[in-house]
Amino acid sequence: MTFRPFALLTIAALAFAGTTVARAQETIRVAVCNPARCFSEMQETKDLKAAMENQRKQLEGEVNTRQQKVKDLQAQRDLLKPDSAQFQEADKNFMQEAIQFDTWSKITQAQLQGQQKQQMKVLFDKIVAAGALVAQQKGFDLVLADQRPDLPENLAAINVDQLRAILNQRNVLYTNSKVDLTPDVVAELDKQYKAGGGAASAPAPAPAPAPAPAPAPAK
Repeated sequence: MTFRPFALLTIAALAFAGTTVARAQETIRVAVCNPARCFSEMQETKDLKAAMENQRKQLEGEVNTRQQKVKDLQAQRDLLKPDSAQFQEADKNFMQEAIQFDTWSKITQAQLQGQQKQQMKVLFDKIVAAGALVAQQKGFDLVLADQRPDLPENLAAINVDQLRAILNQRNVLYTNSKVDLTPDVVAELDKQYKAGGGAASAPAPAPAPAPAPAPAPAK
């Protein structure tokens, strides 16, 4: 009976020690990754931007050609007398061409925006997958998206509400470089991109066409 309290204390101490060890073994390792940096620094994005610029130039040429045709038809119509049969025919041709151009512009813009949204989602999915792979390789259990919007150098350019919104968007105040997986994720993305054929295998996006001019009313 004399040793019973000591025995109970010993058992309690061992139980506490066992709980402490178990908790230590279950420690969750957390890292961060900046998706915006990954998106802008990965080679696939850079190649897509280059392809986008090339298609933008090509599309600008087609837009200019179609616009010029509409302007030429309008100019030809305006040389005629409004009460003449020739004017009515020229006005009809002008309006048909202007409407076709407007319709083409809207359809093309919708298609290209759809392609861009799909490509953006594909790139983001790749960032998520690469982040998971790097985290597993380095033994991290959780990866937080590190969002740190930049403040404008001239605070006078924004109001108080805009400043508050920017500050509220920042979800990480400090992080050690050891747990920042962004460079490793970018490296993994570039490795996978190169292994998949690089720019040769990437679909080329295109920007939306220039806004179509509204058809001029008939005189």
